[in-house]
Amino acid sequence: MTELRIFLWWVFVAFTIICLAFCIEAHVRYRTKRGIDDDQGFDSRYEYFGQPVYDQRGKVYGYELLLRAFDSQNHRWYLPTDVIDFPLSRMVYAVSEIDPYITSTIKVLALNMMVNQISDFRAEYFFKWAQGMVGDRRLSVELNAVDICRARSLQRQRMRIVLKRLDHARIQVAIENVDSSKRMWRRLRGFLPYIDYLKFDASAFNKSADHWIDVTLAQWQWRAQEHRVVPVVGKVEDNTQVELANQLGINLRQGYAYGHPGRVREMNDGDN
Repeated sequence: MTELRIFLWWVFVAFTIICLAFCIEAHVRYRTKRGIDDDQGFDSRYEYFGQPVYDQRGKVYGYELLLRAFDSQNHRWYLPTDVIDFPLSRMVYAVSEIDPYITSTIKVLALNMMVNQISDFRAEYFFKWAQGMVGDRRLSVELNAVDICRARSLQRQRMRIVLKRLDHARIQVAIENVDSSKRMWRRLRGFLPYIDYLKFDASAFNKSADHWIDVTLAQWQWRAQEHRVVPVVGKVEDNTQVELANQLGINLRQGYAYGHPGRVREMNDGDN
């Protein structure tokens, strides 16, 4: 009996030590994790440029906000190389700097996010914070299909949990850069119940040996309609692709054929 008590005592001690180790490790990760609220090393000037999303009638439906950093030496804006680790606190701040008067007529503001950001355990707090910043405007989160396909299975599972808990009436979710490969179809189809938009790369409609567009697009369309997911054609660069989007009956489209990224103020002035 004495030996059993000693054994249970040491089990209790070992369990306590393990729990303390997990708590310490979680605390360290919380304090040092980049990509959410650790903004050390992000001292450059950042700003969001907007690229318009149009409907088939030629009206601006929304803007995708593309992060840009300012190069003070060359006096130009460029895509940051560290965007994968860009802290979400800075994202919210950059969005809040947009004049509400300028974006008052815009239905959707779309923010790009990485898998490691949306799968972070603090992401749900970020969404509440972001929604308070943008007010009545609808916020859309855009996730890169390639980034999702490369993510670990645990990350994708965490993503599904976060997306399922979102209030999709206020925060919508899009997956962009979707192609017609069967590999991507298998990786992404499980996310369809938890997203609102699928943004196809216009070049994905080109037939090739690896892209079975006739079969795969039919699967996408059937499942998208089942879950009320809205299709979007992205990276539309010429009139041929514009005409293709018209033939496919896809209402929303985006790309250089419709407008290059620019400051939201300048683009909004040009549309009025």
